[in-house]
Amino acid sequence: MTGLKVDYGGDRKLEKLCTDEAEMQKKRADIAYKLKLRIKALEAADTVADLETDDPLGYWHQLPGGSYPGCWAGKLSGNYRLLIRPLGEGDPWDAEVVAVIEIVDYH
Repeated sequence: MTGLKVDYGGDRKLEKLCTDEAEMQKKRADIAYKLKLRIKALEAADTVADLETDDPLGYWHQLPGGSYPGCWAGKLSGNYRLLIRPLGEGDPWDAEVVAVIEIVDYH
């Protein structure tokens, strides 16, 4: 396989922020470098489970219920996280498609 399929749910602003380096620098210079690393990790991983080993500094983890049920987070800074949701049937660890939900400080 050639990496996770990443879906931005039609949110063109979020997609541009996550895929256009100039936009990253312009809008979120504070997290641009790590955002680029997390997106590259998503593109390189075959399943969600691979994120943990392929991108250990992303500290990818499943969020417990609360405001973001079924979501996973990758570290962008001390507080900011890139939130994704595995899509498809079955175990979320085996998901090959993820939806990028948002960049958020949920702390």
